[in-house]
Amino acid sequence: MDTILASPDNFDISMTPTTACVAFEFPNPQSFSLQDLPDHVLLEVFKALDRSELCSAAAMVCRRWYRLAYSPSLWKRVDVHVSKSSEESLSHVLDAISAAIRNLALTKDDETTDSVIAAILPSSMPSLTVLDLGFMKGLTLSMLDLFIDRCPHVRSLNLEGIKEVCDQTLVLIASPSAWPLLEELCISHCLAVSDAGLSAISVSSKRLRCVNVDGISQLSDESIERLAISQKDHLERLYLDGLELSDQAILPLMECKNLSLLSVSFCENLTDCALGYIKEMAALSHLHLRKGTEMSENGFRQLFAQPNSMASLRFLNLSECNAINDRCIEAISLCCPNLEALCLSWCWSVTERGLITIVERLGKCRLLCMEGIKSIFGGCLLGGELGTSFRDSIRFINLHNCNAIDDTTVTEMVRRKKDLIVINYYGEILDHISIDRSAPERNHSAYRDKVNEILKDLPGGCCMTAI
Repeated sequence: MDTILASPDNFDISMTPTTACVAFEFPNPQSFSLQDLPDHVLLEVFKALDRSELCSAAAMVCRRWYRLAYSPSLWKRVDVHVSKSSEESLSHVLDAISAAIRNLALTKDDETTDSVIAAILPSSMPSLTVLDLGFMKGLTLSMLDLFIDRCPHVRSLNLEGIKEVCDQTLVLIASPSAWPLLEELCISHCLAVSDAGLSAISVSSKRLRCVNVDGISQLSDESIERLAISQKDHLERLYLDGLELSDQAILPLMECKNLSLLSVSFCENLTDCALGYIKEMAALSHLHLRKGTEMSENGFRQLFAQPNSMASLRFLNLSECNAINDRCIEAISLCCPNLEALCLSWCWSVTERGLITIVERLGKCRLLCMEGIKSIFGGCLLGGELGTSFRDSIRFINLHNCNAIDDTTVTEMVRRKKDLIVINYYGEILDHISIDRSAPERNHSAYRDKVNEILKDLPGGCCMTAI
């Protein structure tokens, strides 16, 4: 969404009506009230309300407002935190909207028991396709069984960071009766999962398009191979922790002809051999290789040598790959002219020459992260006729810890381009409105959250490091 940031207390939020506009003549302003608004306009007002306000205040005004407050269009995504004290009110709300909810994110207090969850969860949620239980405390197998029974059509499941998720959990999910439509599974940072659990879900009847096992460093090459072979006709997005993986884990992924995203964090054991395998993955549009310390300049230049399959790339993250230098940037710019996001954070061998290459040749780049690079000065981001297309397209630049870039350059960049967001040397967020404000205002938590929201919504925002 092309939203221009302002101060923490003055965000510009664009809204799109959910129904077609109809002719409407406002009454005398002196007698006008919210009751005079047509339904589709009042719904847009309700979208700006907190969900608790919607239920406890707006829905209580009149029958019309009650009907609109529980309109399915307002409840497609619901975020719920369960506590013992909220049991009764949550049960009432969720029952009222059970048929409309498509995306449910649920967390709970430590003391919230399975019986409380059973009491607040509707008996049936037929439209629910996305279930987010990420970082839930105390998830039990019986509670998971409850979700399986009452939310049978889940396609996307997030169990990120739940310490109770283990091999038994995945065996339960792998059973034919559990979520037969499941396509996306995130078990990132579920540290109790081992090869046995991943193997169970890999060879199940599920057709998995997306699997996220980043942050699980104990998985072996063999378990990744089993996943790749079993799901080769379905797998489109794969997130791995590379700490214990070798090149042999990457080899079988060549058989996944639909693989469009490959992300490997801490790929310190991967070598140029792995880059050779990646080169054969013709469908890749996202490639994230973080901390590839054993990969060489020649390996990267071969990966991006023309002509080859990497021409399909639109989003590229090579942060902390210390062999990346200006010659590699040259190869990337020639091979991948359609890049929309590029992250080179802490690639210390990149200099101003590499930045000039990016500005001159990557005219579709919207997101650029150069964090921690000491040898760039940034003059090319402003100057002359060079990089006109780049400067038209760019929306976000991270220059945190780039101590050679003068503050004046950053200031001038954001003054010239009204939709540009820049992270400066100090980690402060700057846009054309906030630039004249104080550092505390620039770093207000609500303001940073809004920037992260925009990055998340922009294609390729997943390539950027957290701010």
